[in-house]
Amino acid sequence: MDFTGLLISVVLLTSLCECGNILVVPVDFGYNSRMRNVIKIGRIMLNAGHQVTFLLSDQIEHDALYKIGETSNMNKTFNVIHFKKPPVDVSKDMNSLNQDFINSLIVSAVDAYDTIVPVYSDFISFPLKDRSIWKKFARSKFDLIISDERMFVSRVISASFNIPLILYENWGPMIFDTNLVQRFNLAYVPAFLHPSSDIMSFSERVYNVWEYFKLQNVNRKVYSISIAICKELGYGDPCDNIENADKTASLVFMNRNDALHYPIPLMPHVISVEGFFLEDPKPLDQHYVNIIEKAGKHGIIVVSFGSLFRRLWPELRTTFAKAFAALPQTVIWSYEGPIPEGLGNNTIVSKWIPQESLLNHPATKLFVTQCGASSSFQALHYALPVIGVPFFFDQPFYCQKLSHRVKSGQTVSLEGITSEKLQRAMKEVIENKTYKANAERAAAIYHDQPIPPKDKLVYWAEYVIRHKGAPHLRSQAANELNFFQYYLLDIIALVCCVCIIIGTVLVIIAKKVICFIFSYQKDKYD
Repeated sequence: MDFTGLLISVVLLTSLCECGNILVVPVDFGYNSRMRNVIKIGRIMLNAGHQVTFLLSDQIEHDALYKIGETSNMNKTFNVIHFKKPPVDVSKDMNSLNQDFINSLIVSAVDAYDTIVPVYSDFISFPLKDRSIWKKFARSKFDLIISDERMFVSRVISASFNIPLILYENWGPMIFDTNLVQRFNLAYVPAFLHPSSDIMSFSERVYNVWEYFKLQNVNRKVYSISIAICKELGYGDPCDNIENADKTASLVFMNRNDALHYPIPLMPHVISVEGFFLEDPKPLDQHYVNIIEKAGKHGIIVVSFGSLFRRLWPELRTTFAKAFAALPQTVIWSYEGPIPEGLGNNTIVSKWIPQESLLNHPATKLFVTQCGASSSFQALHYALPVIGVPFFFDQPFYCQKLSHRVKSGQTVSLEGITSEKLQRAMKEVIENKTYKANAERAAAIYHDQPIPPKDKLVYWAEYVIRHKGAPHLRSQAANELNFFQYYLLDIIALVCCVCIIIGTVLVIIAKKVICFIFSYQKDKYD
């Protein structure tokens, strides 16, 4: 072999040695933005030269949106380990394809979380029952697991095979697990998706503390159910890592950016990945080019309520349709369902739209959104004024950030919504240039980053692979302190006891002095 060939071989062998073998575990609850973002993490790691394997149920391939978004890419691009999951009636099961079930979650965030507790039985039981996939895990010798933090099976795999674990949090700092990302001060840190600023009134702080303890109670229930199922299926001690992942996970990847979120204290193992899932927009096809040209000087409005609210109940879809019809702009609405009553000639509905490409177009005047995590970062990235119509979970939280933190739009609550109210809000945000100026200012802050979000994600994943974990970034003390130690109640009790003792001593001395003075005065005059 000549010198050139030898050199090429050495380079190739070196690059192969640096490649990691990574298992990626998205939440398997029907295809939605949360799953799509974890799949994008896998794609980013693949493009960085790593070998990537996904763990998915064999039923996800029947999901209509998954077929559109991923099927053509997944099996051709990645290794995929499928665990067996029995077919379900999607119209009755607790999943993202059951619109009645999704609508039932339009309550407070913690109450909605409590409603879906039974889902966690499926999340943990189906992959644990399929013993064949565990043999594949043993053979694969993974260097790293990157998992949605709600897929507890990844915690069991990590503990069973001693694989470093990175947990991904789609909702930013308001993670389900209050121990995984500690709420160091409930006076200005929301407990869980509380739609308020970091300056809370007394009543808001009372509510925040109440939500914190409710969330802890629901978490105990979820962990108890999941651990019981895991141990019943014979997985032993690794099952404890379901609840103890705050003490073992190397990193937490968190969707968070200073332009959008209020400042909070975070431990070094919590890494903000800054909306890494944003992609370079593709050129619009001729169909949409023609629509935009026809819209003329008025431009277009893009409307999307995410993957879960593509179908709306009759009253709400009519409210939206009539509000859109009253505007001079052309409205492009991502919608799947019966044609709404009152739909205007200016409104185009489609099951699928090239959302990022439309948001990137200069003709787009407004983005009407439910304020999911992904759409909120898109609005921030493309400097777009927004009308937020939140439905549930993280959506009120993110709508508040866009309308009050960024000040790039207005929030229209579902409670009491009317076509007239929505129309007025849209007209105000389009015509008042302050909203656009605020959006551009926030976008400038967002884009001014020392490391591109995708490069940052790759660096930290490779950091964990290189060091075979990152326990040095995680505070063991913060996780080991009990309630009294964490909130310094033992110190406060000590101070109170010392004050009481000193006070008691001073009172006794004062009494003795007073008695002595009175006794002296009495003896003197007698």
